[in-house]
Amino acid sequence: MSNKEPLSAGVLAMNFLNEFISQEQKDVFVLEEHKEKILPGKLQEKIQIVTISNGSLLLKTASSVWRAEAMAIKSNIIAACNNILGKITVKSVKIG
Repeated sequence: MSNKEPLSAGVLAMNFLNEFISQEQKDVFVLEEHKEKILPGKLQEKIQIVTISNGSLLLKTASSVWRAEAMAIKSNIIAACNNILGKITVKSVKIG
């Protein structure tokens, strides 16, 4: 019988992520978890973080109004994302 304690769900999930998911996908997961620190107010509900590819963060919204709101603060979005991730990962923002 082993003296090891069973792994928690969080540890099991992280092991799965490390095995099968790219670093960019992990970063998207982290950013989604901290969306309130990235997007102000209503933008949190209206904008979805889709992916990060080659330093470009892709956000999605159905409304041109919310797109314009996010574009107005894209430098803040970039800074907040990199602060949360602890590294320079996001260099630009695209909103579709």
